[in-house]
Order: sequence, then C-alpha cells, then structure tokens
Amino acid sequence: MTLNAAAVPPRAFVESEASAPGFWQIGILWRVLATGLKTGGSLCMLDEVVGEEPGGPVTHSHPQDEGLYLLSGACTFFAGGLTMTAGPGSFVAIPRYTQHAFMAQACARFLNFYIPAGFEMLLMGVAAPAERNEPPAPTDDVKMPPRRLVEKLAADYGQIPGRGVPFVDPPDLDQMVTEPLLGAVAMPFRSDRESAPAYWMAGILWSVLAQGSSTDGSYVLFEELCPKESGAPPHVHVYTDEVFYVLKGEAEFLTGSNRQLVGRGSLVFVPKGTVHAFRVRSETARLLNLYSQAGFERIIDLTGHRTEDRIIPPREFQPAQVPEARRAELFVEIGMQTFDLADPFG
Repeated sequence: MTLNAAAVPPRAFVESEASAPGFWQIGILWRVLATGLKTGGSLCMLDEVVGEEPGGPVTHSHPQDEGLYLLSGACTFFAGGLTMTAGPGSFVAIPRYTQHAFMAQACARFLNFYIPAGFEMLLMGVAAPAERNEPPAPTDDVKMPPRRLVEKLAADYGQIPGRGVPFVDPPDLDQMVTEPLLGAVAMPFRSDRESAPAYWMAGILWSVLAQGSSTDGSYVLFEELCPKESGAPPHVHVYTDEVFYVLKGEAEFLTGSNRQLVGRGSLVFVPKGTVHAFRVRSETARLLNLYSQAGFERIIDLTGHRTEDRIIPPREFQPAQVPEARRAELFVEIGMQTFDLADPFG
C-alpha cells in the first residue's frame, strides 16, 4: 500500500541537529529535519554539512521550489544562467524547473528546503545511514549508488538530470553550466541579512530574505533578531504552514497544547490551523521564519517600520499607528486569526 503524505494530517513537531536522522552521500552529511510525511507533503528541510573536500551536484532541476541558507562556509551557486556566491547569512532561491548546480567549500553548512516535499525520498533512497553525526571521512568508503537506482528514484521523486545525474556523477565544474528557463515567472536570486529589506515590528528586527513577489507566491522567508521576552501571542494561520529554525539563542514555543523550550539548531514545524505562540528566553535570539505560502509579508509592509539599522528596535522607538479596521481586514485576507487569551508564558 502506498502512503500518501498529503493524506496524513500533519502535527506540530520539533526536530534538532542532534536527533535528526542522518545520511551520508557525495561527501556530505544530510540531516533530515522535516519530511513530507510529517508536514503533510507541504515541504521538506535538510541540514547539510560538507566534508573535507569541496563538492556539490552537477546541473539538474526539480519540479519543486528550492531554497538554501548558508550557516557557515561558502558556496558558489549556478542557476538559470547566473553565478551567485554565498556566505554565512546568505539565502539562494532556486525556482521550480530552473537548472542549477553548486560547488560548496569544504566544511560548509547550509539549510536546504523544498516546496512541496519529495526530494527527501530520493535522498534517503540513495544515501547510506550516517554512522556519526558528522560528514563522512575519506576512510569511510561510502559507496555510490547504482546509476539505475538513482535514475529510477529521480524520476519518481522529481529530479531532472541536466549535464549529468546527481548522486552518480562526481562534482565537475564543466558539468555545472546552466541555462535560463524560458518563460519563467520567478527567477533565481540571492539575498542576505546584511542587505535585505529590514523592518522593525513587534520589538523585532525582520530581514526579508524572500517575499511572495520574488517566489511567485510560493513562500516567504524572514530572518528575525529578537530581544529577550519578545515573541508572538497565540494565533493561527489558516492557509499556510510555518517553520521556525533557531540560529542562535533559545525560545519557548507553544504549539497546540504543547510547550517546549528549543535552542540553536532546532526546527519547529507549525501546520496551518494550529494555535501557536513563542517567547524568547535568551538575551537575544536569531530565527529563520518560513511560510509555505506568501502573504504574511503584507503585515510587515503595513505595520513594520523600514530601517537601515540592522539592530533590535530601541526601547524608545514608537511605531506608527495603523487603523485597527485595516489591520483586521488584512488578517482576514491572508488567513490569520488572533485570540484574546491570557499570556501562555506568564
């Protein structure tokens, strides 16, 4: 019997770099933070650590949108005829069906998501279970999978070969040439927290790494710098799943009836329709915040204060007042509901 991920109602969950299942292939440790089975097919997310040698896949494409956020090290991306160099705090967007490849520096680390899910099934089908929570050493002698197996799983789960077959053909810059996608609505792009549009809202610095106008409405991504005791009160998103990834610090999350303190390297998945809230417990926290459908950025546009200062809003900062009727109207339009409840973290 085939299990349809979209037919399994997703539940909120927390996963971390320490406990996520790990796999080895092409010199990389792949930690699977979120699978389609757990997200209802909405998305998957991987934490990837490159080993002692530079590496990456040859040119290929996917029917999914793909995003990569550099945690450390450096990586050169080739996508849709563009070449983009990324370092820590950089985000690279690869729209669906866009040819792409990358060459990662030794020991680089990045988060990698796909919307919708599917790629993780290919990965887990061709990779070897990791024996340690670190990249494979050259002495580990991880075998490459048979070409026939990779080609079959690629066809099943959405990997389209370009100038070779990833997971079979070794890294080769000559095989990382890409061409633009004719008629594309969304284009590949690079952003980073130091130059992305920034806003002050709710006591938090929001850096807009990706917005709906750039992703054809597929998703939005923020990096948030938060002071202690900041956060969000209980609310629900009707149309979109939400993901938090803790880059630095600690925050306490409420998802449904569950409360949990999570720290660096942890992912929190909140399915649409789930009451959730969070409160920062460390002196500061830095979070990645992904929505699997665009729309939330309209709240930032309406209520946020555009700033060139990459700092937490000063205590004396007073945001401009927004008519409550307009705020309520926007909440209805994007499917966000708030609740007049007692502070769950009080």
